[in-house]
Amino acid sequence: MKCLIIDDDIDFSHYLGQYVDNFLSSIFKKYEIKVQNDHFTDMSIYQDIDLLFIDIDLNDISGIGIIKQLDNINCNYPIIYVSSRRELVFSSLSTHPFYFIRKQNLENDIEELFKLLKIYYKKTMKMITFNYYGRKTCIFLKDIHYIESYGKDISIITNDEVYTYRSGLKEALELIDSKYVVRIHRNYAVSLMFVKEIDKANIILKDKTQLCIGKKYYENLILLYKEFLLS
Repeated sequence: MKCLIIDDDIDFSHYLGQYVDNFLSSIFKKYEIKVQNDHFTDMSIYQDIDLLFIDIDLNDISGIGIIKQLDNINCNYPIIYVSSRRELVFSSLSTHPFYFIRKQNLENDIEELFKLLKIYYKKTMKMITFNYYGRKTCIFLKDIHYIESYGKDISIITNDEVYTYRSGLKEALELIDSKYVVRIHRNYAVSLMFVKEIDKANIILKDKTQLCIGKKYYENLILLYKEFLLS
């Protein structure tokens, strides 16, 4: 677990870091918190992390503008805006943040945030174990983008790797055993956590992958996706 705090206020960022440290230590055995107080436009710092806190006003730079750029490098993790300007909550919604913390109301807001993060981690940090080339391999549920079936093999597409092995799609879904990985076609199942858009015929993932939806799977997909968004 790697957390990044972006803020040009050095004192506040370390103060916030104490709250985050207490929270993460209650959930994870291993975690790392990095505080960044400059070089905010270096997009490499936003990769290989699992949680982001970012101030909206960073000197002359917009935190919202930075987040909009992240769409181009396929970052998928909870983004929490932090700001002393409460009115910015509305303009921040266009980037679909996980939460918005008001600096003037830090204690109350962060308490509510941590409740939501606990729910999020409970449903995304499940470990999936399967046989891959004769050895036990483990991946987190949150890292699965989609599953493709062809012939007698399946491929599990994750953030960093594609795992191809002998199995049926039905058996793979039974192994994963999550209502957030949903069959959308005879040959495809997707993680609802990576869905960006759905129309009648296709589903577009956050990494811009487009997959077709089988007619008999559409209604169940929409039902589960709505449930996912509300959970």
